Amino acid sequence: MKILLACGGGMSSSILAENLVAEAKKQGDNDFMMEATGTEEVSLKMQQDNWDALLLAPQVSFRKEHLQKDADSYGIPLIPIEGILYTPMGIPDLYKLIQEKVHK
Repeated sequence: MKILLACGGGMSSSILAENLVAEAKKQGDNDFMMEATGTEEVSLKMQQDNWDALLLAPQVSFRKEHLQKDADSYGIPLIPIEGILYTPMGIPDLYKLIQEKVHK
């Protein structure tokens, strides 16, 4: 599974991505891959590769409407991340949410 994380391009998103990949491996999902990118680069990234979902970091939630159009055009779910899930303690629940949204 390939997940694109739209963020502000900061350090917290990279840490979140690393923790989600680690959680996936812990759950036996060795094919889980994630990349964090700034919201301004999402369209380009989506053109360059096939993604299974687009996550939206809480700090850029104001870009949801714009990014929803990108996700819709590629037929993938846009998954806004609630603040409580954007923490180390929220990683297992966020991984579960991603699984639910992608495997509907």
